Amino acid sequence: MFCRNCGKELVGTPEICMGCGAKPLAGNSFCQACGAETNPLAETCTKCGARLAKAVSPAGIAWMPTAAGILSIIAGVVGLFQGIAVAAVGRIVGMAWIYEWWVAGAPLISFWIAGIILIAIAIVAIVGGIFALRKRVWGMALAGTICSLPALWILAIPAIVFIALSKQEFK
Repeated sequence: MFCRNCGKELVGTPEICMGCGAKPLAGNSFCQACGAETNPLAETCTKCGARLAKAVSPAGIAWMPTAAGILSIIAGVVGLFQGIAVAAVGRIVGMAWIYEWWVAGAPLISFWIAGIILIAIAIVAIVGGIFALRKRVWGMALAGTICSLPALWILAIPAIVFIALSKQEFK
């Protein structure tokens, strides 16, 4: 095995390369099988044909998409209940004012529209949270965390920061 960062031959499978101090698979400049210099974007080594190991991301940010996904899903579920409550209030008020429909029609419709919009935003937040948990489609994960703002901003703000900082974790 060779260090992907400095190309030095390693004995066994050490956690840290004694040549450069990095994790052996953290780099992308050398082949781990033969030690030949490689293109950082290459999938296979042109000298030996070995499939190149993907660079290991820093351990400090691997948890961020998972945390952001959980926060976004929680905020989305709360937003879903908020939307249902707003739409239900519009329905209850509408039943009470059934005889005054022409007078109170506009406020009732605005309750329904607000409820439907909140439900739609909450669904985007939940779907974005699922994308964040799977570390797929960074843009959708970011949109989901942003859509969780109306429901629970106290959870949404850290989720947005976590997604923004962990863009390289997504495929």
